[in-house]
Amino acid sequence: MKEQKNRIKDLLVLTAEVMFAENGYEGTTVRDIAAKAGINPALIYYHFESKEHLYKSIFELRLRLLTDALKALPVSTTATSFEKLIGYIAVYMAGIRDNFYFYRILNCELFSFRNNSFKTTILENAKTSANIFREVVRAGVAAKEFRNIDTDLFLITLFHLLHQIIGRSPLASELLNLEEITEEQITSRITNFICHHLCLSAHLCNSHKKSINYHEKYN
Repeated sequence: MKEQKNRIKDLLVLTAEVMFAENGYEGTTVRDIAAKAGINPALIYYHFESKEHLYKSIFELRLRLLTDALKALPVSTTATSFEKLIGYIAVYMAGIRDNFYFYRILNCELFSFRNNSFKTTILENAKTSANIFREVVRAGVAAKEFRNIDTDLFLITLFHLLHQIIGRSPLASELLNLEEITEEQITSRITNFICHHLCLSAHLCNSHKKSINYHEKYN
């Protein structure tokens, strides 16, 4: 019985995620979600109480899974700060690739003027993941492996960069010709860009740059 309930909840979350991404929150109804999932609309209210609770559940699930994946990444005690950062970036990129619809919703929500209290909840959950990156960058600065940069501004740039490129925004697709270059070329350019902004010397860049090919390491 419990397994059946979990399957229905998972089905509703996955179905709602796609529909919210394609039609927006206001453009998606409980009946639409139920019809697409092939279930009785009453089950949505049984499992989630309301459309808003179902919507929140998507964010809670995805952000929790991202944080868990970052924390679960095996990190060598001898790894440099740059190597650690590249590892976390690979996990983050994988999350965007595997959950394209969610990140489409996330981006729309963060730039919308709807439900400011809900936006605060999203940001509070996202901070946990962001802090993992912040600690690595600060450690790299303290160890003089990285430049003495503004960590917060760097992280804003990094996350926006990844969302634009890996999420294949129209602007990124146009400027970078994403349809015409390989995944290896994309990840290599991202790695080079990050190293250029962080590393103190070309020697460190050449010593520490590693491929973050998602398909080889995390698929």
